[in-house]
Amino acid sequence: MSQLEIFLPPVTNWQDLQSLVKEIASVRYNTDNVMVYGRLGQSQDGVDVYAEDQLGKKIGIQCKETKNALTLKEVKDDANKAISFSQKLDLFIVTTTAPRDAKLQAAIISLNTSKAYPFTVRVDFWEDLINEINRFAMVLNSCYEKYRSEFRQNDEAHHLACLRIAFDRSAFKDDFLHEGSYKDFEEALVATKRLFRTGFSVDRWSGNTVVQTVPIDFLPEGPYRKFVSRIESKVEKIYKTYIADRTRISNDLRYAQNRAGHYNELRGNLLHDLNRQLEEVKLQPILFSYA
Repeated sequence: MSQLEIFLPPVTNWQDLQSLVKEIASVRYNTDNVMVYGRLGQSQDGVDVYAEDQLGKKIGIQCKETKNALTLKEVKDDANKAISFSQKLDLFIVTTTAPRDAKLQAAIISLNTSKAYPFTVRVDFWEDLINEINRFAMVLNSCYEKYRSEFRQNDEAHHLACLRIAFDRSAFKDDFLHEGSYKDFEEALVATKRLFRTGFSVDRWSGNTVVQTVPIDFLPEGPYRKFVSRIESKVEKIYKTYIADRTRISNDLRYAQNRAGHYNELRGNLLHDLNRQLEEVKLQPILFSYA
């Protein structure tokens, strides 16, 4: 099981979602009784993947790859079809690439309370699928390989744009002499380190996700991954240097002033490296005050 949750961008087509859902179901229910049901163009009675758990409960899963929010009508339409499925289902799941929706979750609870269907209805949102992917090493490893093989040049540009957001912050742009809070500086470094490993960057005040991108281990071997690894190493060097200095910097203003030039040099070297890559793909470079 992964200690740090890895972010995966939603899949971009129905077939990939179906394959992923089947793989998750195979390990979730720990059974060989999992199958893709029917094929494109055939009547499937609302079921794309069929499974039986170890207690013999029958589960039908519908896969919804969508760019928009999932609606209650869509869920009910598929559930209505599933009533006619060849097996009497105990659980009907709609899996979707849409983000989690509290309003829809509440509506599904009410739907189940009303016993409108002869089975329990559930919606698994993309966040739920990410949780499952992270729980199961076999699924996670297969996803690594899939993203490595499908990563393209336009994905590099998107990944680079996400890095730009992560580094366009005072912890990297402001002269170290003007650092308002060393604790904030440290937390920004930790958050940036986490981004490389997990693909997430979260605003520490609101808890909202600021950046979501592919973790470094998902990047295919090649020049771009080497570049990202180099940037990560530079962040790690800044972090280790700060940890070694932390107590003295906090307690000795003169020492902090003397060390400011060193921290400016380390961060400036990083941003110059990043800016060269940004300019190659016509993205705005990051301006910093000590350049």
